[in-house]
Amino acid sequence: MNVVQKYGGTSLETIEKIQAVAKHIADNKKPGEDIVIVASAMGKTTDQLISLAKQITEDVPKRELDALLATGEQQTVALLAIALQELGIDAVSMTGFQSGFVTTDFHTKARIKEINTERVEQLIEEGKVPVVAGFQGMSENGDITTLGRGGSDLTAVAIAAHLGWDCEIYTDVDSLHTTDPRVYPEAKQLHRITYEEMMEMSSLGAEILETRSVELAKKYNVKLFLGRTLENDKSRGTYIMSNNNLLVEDMPVTGISFQDDCTIFNIKGVKNDGKTVADLFNLLGELNINVDMISQQITGKNECSVSFSCTISQGNELSSAIQTNSVLSGLAIEKQDGLAMISLVGVGMATHSGVASKVFSILATEQIPYYQITTSEISISVTVDLEKKVKAVIALCEAFGL
Repeated sequence: MNVVQKYGGTSLETIEKIQAVAKHIADNKKPGEDIVIVASAMGKTTDQLISLAKQITEDVPKRELDALLATGEQQTVALLAIALQELGIDAVSMTGFQSGFVTTDFHTKARIKEINTERVEQLIEEGKVPVVAGFQGMSENGDITTLGRGGSDLTAVAIAAHLGWDCEIYTDVDSLHTTDPRVYPEAKQLHRITYEEMMEMSSLGAEILETRSVELAKKYNVKLFLGRTLENDKSRGTYIMSNNNLLVEDMPVTGISFQDDCTIFNIKGVKNDGKTVADLFNLLGELNINVDMISQQITGKNECSVSFSCTISQGNELSSAIQTNSVLSGLAIEKQDGLAMISLVGVGMATHSGVASKVFSILATEQIPYYQITTSEISISVTVDLEKKVKAVIALCEAFGL
């Protein structure tokens, strides 16, 4: 079976771990089987590089930050290729650009525009193992770019989609769970989950897989597997697949995600002409800010208020941008920080009634106030005070058998 394997930074944080991963790859590579390896930066290398830059200035130019951060993955893939060569595997390290990733020029959050895997495929035909630096590419202007959070996952899935192969993501956890076991130790393992559920859980706070990578896997029908590094028993991991292969009739809720750094914006005095709201969301798009829980209320004949949630860091960036925007600078902005967003996800919600009423009843019984509410066909999200998050997650998990 031909496969793209991605190894996370915690799996590669020391030379000993890199050598262990190399041995695992060498021991499990079957004759005639082709493989591409994608690697993240070692351990906390990315954080360390950011810290170095901030010793010079707090306002690090994003172009230079990308150039700096890309060295982390390049270090890892070179060391991993050396370790594989020591074990008799003809491995070749490659940067994101060398492996064909052309991106937009939106530094630190670039998006893939095209992939040309010709050089990767040439190495495969020569019997070699490409070891590709995740998280990075190059813009059409020739600048090094990075793909943002979960960029190495996205690199691996993109290569798998282009080659028509399966993709395996290896990290320091056995599998996906119904919720974070650090918050609810009784959380159950999920050995099967749909693309749609995984996308919802990722976008709503689960940090195991990045949303864009799952979206890409669904679009190109890439078979995804999540497992623990060096574990040979795949029955312990999680397969992400279409819902045609899952029984969901008795499972209205599959899992619970949460986000700690939630900010609610309430923007008042917005001119109710359609254009001002459009200008606001155009600004959000330009800043690459993903918002949740959007609502609009008419407050007067020619005015409305617009509410939405986003992360704290994105909220700070947005506040600054609004103040310098000629159309939006006069708006009254209210921010509510110190919130957590809790989201219940499950494709079974589409065929089950009463899930929302059960959620609200549980929170009321536990005396947990909640603020904004949003729903989709397969999810229900509420914001609560951060100090009530753990209590709410545990109560909801116990009520829905998660």
